[in-house]
Amino acid sequence: MKRRWPKTYAYLKQFEGDPQNPVSGTLHGRSGYRRYFKPSDPFYSMYNVGPYTVAKWKVVWREQSSRFQAAFCGARSKRVVLPDHKLMMVPCSSQHEADFLLAMLNSGPSLLAVHSYVISTSTSTHVLINVAVPQFKKENINHTRLADLSQQCHVALQQNNEDKIAGLEAEIDEVAAGIWGITDAELKAIQKALADM
Repeated sequence: MKRRWPKTYAYLKQFEGDPQNPVSGTLHGRSGYRRYFKPSDPFYSMYNVGPYTVAKWKVVWREQSSRFQAAFCGARSKRVVLPDHKLMMVPCSSQHEADFLLAMLNSGPSLLAVHSYVISTSTSTHVLINVAVPQFKKENINHTRLADLSQQCHVALQQNNEDKIAGLEAEIDEVAAGIWGITDAELKAIQKALADM
């Protein structure tokens, strides 16, 4: 870092602290540093950082929220967006994949499943364990249809067109239900349960 990014290194060096006497508020004193690294490791080391951290396209949701809602994050500018640690993040390989995942997670069947077991203070990554979202396949017509519907929702939202959004969400529910093998009658029961909530 000292060679490749000298200004970043100089900035971080101000907060290094003493590796032999780590004090809270210094980089050596961070609990994550003390837990995962040795005092001889670079003082700016971080854990849980990888290629997924800087993925161009991401789907995120709040860890703490009274209502589960997935959102798109990234690729709108040249800068990489790094979500806050209170956001759960799923890296995606394309915007189409991100839109597909958004549609599946924000669909009625998914929302009912999540709201049936989650407590509002802990909506962690377990959502993807409990909601069986298939891997995105661009050759699957239903997967690409959901991605396109999700894109149309973004446009309708920018236009503040609530009627169009409601229609698109209903269509997303139908396509997602088809992917999960949910019948029309079951989908109606799901939508009624959500409305009652």
